[in-house]
Amino acid sequence: MKRGLFKAEAIILNSLDYGESDRILTFYTLEHGKIRGIAKGARRSRKRFVGNLEPMSHIDLIFFHTEKSELMRVEDAHLIESFPNLKVDIDRLSRGCYLIELVSEMTREGQASPPVFQLLSGFLKVLDNGGDLDVFTRFFEIRLLAVLGYLPHLAGCVVCKNRPDEPLKKFSSERGGIVCRSCGIGVPGLVPVSSGTAGLLAMAAKLDLDKLSRLKVSQAFIDESERLLYDFIKFQIGKELKTKRFLDKMRSASVRA
Repeated sequence: MKRGLFKAEAIILNSLDYGESDRILTFYTLEHGKIRGIAKGARRSRKRFVGNLEPMSHIDLIFFHTEKSELMRVEDAHLIESFPNLKVDIDRLSRGCYLIELVSEMTREGQASPPVFQLLSGFLKVLDNGGDLDVFTRFFEIRLLAVLGYLPHLAGCVVCKNRPDEPLKKFSSERGGIVCRSCGIGVPGLVPVSSGTAGLLAMAAKLDLDKLSRLKVSQAFIDESERLLYDFIKFQIGKELKTKRFLDKMRSASVRA
């Protein structure tokens, strides 16, 4: 990116206090992909940045790139959508935080991908409006993997290319897809998955958001796809996500209650 003043449509991924009055922010923008910036005086601002720099906010961003720093200088931000329902419901808020952490961890700075931006903004709107949080979280994961080029092989054995006919298949994050019984011998960390779940995930990876909302799924699909997708995501990024640990704790607390 050259030196100069830029305008971009952005979703705020992260916001950290810096010094006495500044904020360090990470954005995913429609035009430039993921970027980081500093908003000078943001914590003292009573006009320019009030309520506009919170994570998950959809904004029009104006920033200056000096070429001397990795951080862009945030000049102004105008709120497009705050997704207010996400902020007052702990279940929706935690899912929204998971979505933005996932995007942040799976993308690199400065690599523009309008489909990623559109996917994130579209699913945040869906979560804000309600719906089945588990289902749409799984659909977001598989669509994000597809858009970023990490889609696992779900149609047949990723090793021998045959289509195993057993109803319960095995998935290998290390191999990047379904493995048949023979090819799975000795492969560690295999995740069981039914033919129905594998087929529905393969279908969901290709569908737009409006068509995804029409799909009817079972609890078995939700449980199986969560285990498979998160195991694969964790393998790709090489670590646990903080928001996933929080979601698991919330679920355990709910079960105990």
